Amino acid sequence: MVLLAIFALLPLGCGGDSQPTLFTRDRLNVGVKNDQPGTSVWDSYNRSGFDIQLAYRLADAEGVKPIKVRFDDVPSGDRVQSLKDNRVDLVIATFSMTPARMTDIDFAGPYAVTYQGFLVRKGGPPIKTIDDLKGATVCTWTGTTSESEIQRRPDIYNKSMNAAQDCINALQSGQVTAVSTDQLILYGFAHHDPSHTLEVVPDVTIGAPNYYGVGINKAHRPDCKKLADDLQKYVASSSWQADFLLAFPDLADGDKWTNFRPKPEYVSSWSCRDKLPS
Repeated sequence: MVLLAIFALLPLGCGGDSQPTLFTRDRLNVGVKNDQPGTSVWDSYNRSGFDIQLAYRLADAEGVKPIKVRFDDVPSGDRVQSLKDNRVDLVIATFSMTPARMTDIDFAGPYAVTYQGFLVRKGGPPIKTIDDLKGATVCTWTGTTSESEIQRRPDIYNKSMNAAQDCINALQSGQVTAVSTDQLILYGFAHHDPSHTLEVVPDVTIGAPNYYGVGINKAHRPDCKKLADDLQKYVASSSWQADFLLAFPDLADGDKWTNFRPKPEYVSSWSCRDKLPS
């Protein structure tokens, strides 16, 4: 009887299964970007963008009221560590699902897909292929897959800066020929450029596609699986299209938005794993 009483007091499960859910806490802390129009921006004390809308969608699916969702700014290079240190519960910040990152944290996703492209000044030298950028200075920001990809090209000079807006300022002032990161992010900058002098090079990309996921600490894998279920339904729904086009209206023309929508079956096969499926 004594042994039975002791066992009754022990927590069920082990590892991540013994962790309480994140969705019943007083607040759900979500790490986001604050300087990427279209995906996630903080302007006049108001946050907006596709990543912000996704955070509210997921919170609602898990019964978390909007007032309980708290957003924290997280730089690109600090996204993984902020989860490992439990400074945030989730990271929704154009966070590419990579094998290296999946060894440290879990992802639910993907919820969007994009190739890496280039943003340039209108009226500049024409760029038809990647070879047209040989010898040019291209700006990226630290802690991103975009930075790593450009640095693999010794014929392109990489100027690495701390934040996205630093690169945009450098492009507008003529310090660099182009800014390179995910095309989705670049379309956001081009659309919201007040001077209307920037444009995305439409058909020039570099590297493999990037798949965005929701980052979460591996100790919360049961919550990760809940998010994966929510995302699979969301990606397949009309709500995804509505939210995406609200954030990126320029991509409605010619149904360009379809290029950024991942296959729903990827969510079930890629989420909450220690490595990508072979």
